[in-house]
Amino acid sequence: MANQRLTKKKLKNHLAYSWWKYALAAAVSTMLVSIVFAVTEYRPPDDKKVEFYVLNSYADTETMQADFWPLLQARKPEQEKLTVISINIYAPMQFSTYVAAQQGDLFLISRDEMLKITSDGAQESLVELTPYLESSAIDAEDIDLAKGALDRGDGTTAVYAVPADTLTGLNAYGNDPRDSLLCIPMYSKNADSAAALIELMLEKLR
Repeated sequence: MANQRLTKKKLKNHLAYSWWKYALAAAVSTMLVSIVFAVTEYRPPDDKKVEFYVLNSYADTETMQADFWPLLQARKPEQEKLTVISINIYAPMQFSTYVAAQQGDLFLISRDEMLKITSDGAQESLVELTPYLESSAIDAEDIDLAKGALDRGDGTTAVYAVPADTLTGLNAYGNDPRDSLLCIPMYSKNADSAAALIELMLEKLR
C-alpha cells in the first residue's frame, strides 16, 4: 500500500507545482465577492440623487461636491446623493454615451454646445424653467435670461437655461463660467432638486 502520510517534503513539492491553482482560486473568489457587493450595493433611486455634469471646462468636482452636498441636503432633505462629474465635451463619444443612457440631472454647458443638443427643438431636449422662475424656486430676477431663451417649437420662446456668467465663484473651483449656462435635461427624473441646485449656485457663487 502506498504511503499516504502527508509529510513536509510532499507538501513542499505539492505547493511548488500547484501554487498557481491556489492563487487562481483566491483571485476568482475575490472577484466573485466584488461582483456580489457591486450587484447588491444600495443605489439611491433616480428621484433621490442629483448628477451634476460640468461640461464647459475643467472643475474641481470633488471640492464642489463636498461644498454643495450639505446645502442641497438641507434644502431637499429627501435627497440621498449629489454627484458632480467633469466631462470632456470635446470627447463626443463620452458625452453621447451618458446622454444615451439618460444620465445627468443638471448640465453646466457652453452656449454653443447647448444649441447643438437643442437643434431638434429645446422642448425635446431640456426642461422649461419658466415654472421655477415664476415661483422663485430659481431666483434669477437680476440675470439677463436672453441667452437661455429658446424656441418652444411653436414659434414662441421660453427660458430653458440660466446663464452662468455671473457665477464668478466657480473660479475657485478652477472653472471659467463665461458664456456658459445651467440647464436640466428633459429625461431627468429629479428636475425639482436640480432646480434647487441651480438656485443654491446662484445664491453662493455670485
